[in-house]
Amino acid sequence: MVGIVQRAGTVLRSSRSRLFLEPGDAERAAEALKEYDIEGLIVVGVDGSLTAASLLAGVGFPAVGIPKTIDNDVAGTRLTVGFQTAVQMAAHALDNLRSTAESHSRVMVVEVMGRSTGWIAVEAGIAAGADQVLIPERPLSLESIYDRLRVRHETHGRNYSILMVAEGFLDVEDELDPSSGSTDHLGRVRYAGVGAQLALRISADLGYNAHCTTLGYLQRCAAPIAADRILATRLSDRAYDLLQGGESGVMAGLVGDDIESVPLSRVAGETKTVPEELIALADVFG
Repeated sequence: MVGIVQRAGTVLRSSRSRLFLEPGDAERAAEALKEYDIEGLIVVGVDGSLTAASLLAGVGFPAVGIPKTIDNDVAGTRLTVGFQTAVQMAAHALDNLRSTAESHSRVMVVEVMGRSTGWIAVEAGIAAGADQVLIPERPLSLESIYDRLRVRHETHGRNYSILMVAEGFLDVEDELDPSSGSTDHLGRVRYAGVGAQLALRISADLGYNAHCTTLGYLQRCAAPIAADRILATRLSDRAYDLLQGGESGVMAGLVGDDIESVPLSRVAGETKTVPEELIALADVFG
C-alpha cells in the first residue's frame, strides 16, 4: 500500500469503455481473462464498472465490486471511496471564498461535481455553511432562489451570500441548462456551466455583484483524507475475503458502520439520491 494509499485517482489509469454494451461482451471478456490465468476480479468503480462486474459474474466468472466515486451515488453503500475527500475539498474552497465574498460584497456561486445527484453540494454546503444549496433532486424556480437572496440582503442587511450548486441542477422553468451541449464517448451528457449561468442571472435580475467559481477537477485531485483511506482499506479487505470465500456477483459496501456483502443486482443501474432529511438540514442551517 505504500505509495498508493496517498494517491488520488486510479493507479491503473483506467477509464470508461464501450465494452460490455453489446450481447456476448461478458462471455468474450471472461474467456480473455481465463487465457491470462486470471481467476477472479475485484472491480473498483461506479455504475458502469459494477454493472460489468455483475455481467461477468452472471456468465460464471468470479467478480466482486468496490464502490469508488466522488459522487457517492452508488446504491447499497452509505459511502463510496473518494466522496469524503471531495466534500472536504469543496468545503475548504467555500471557507476560503467566504472572505472574498464578504470583503467585496459579492454573491458567490460555487459549482461542484456530482452529475445527476447533489451529495457533494449538500454535505459540503452543510459543513461550510452555504446560504443556499441547489441540487438536481430538488428543482427550484429562479424566483424562489431570488426571494431567499432578497431576504438575506435586503431584510437582514447581509452584504454577501454563498450558493453551493451541483453541476446537474435544474430550475423548474428550464431557464438554466446544466449540460455543456456535448456528450462523452458513451453518450452521457457532460455537465458544465450551470453555476456561471446562475451568477449571470442573479447579476442581471437582482443587480447583485455575483460571480461563479467552478471547482471542477480540483475536487478529485487531492490526496485522500484519512477517512477515505480507512474506508478503502476496509472495503478492499472485505472484497478480497469475499472472493477468496467463493462469493461472486456481490459488492463490499458500507451498511451502517459495517462492511457487508451487497448483491450487485441491487447496485447495477441504480442511483442513490440525496434523501429529503438531508436536504431539509441544508435548508435549516443555510
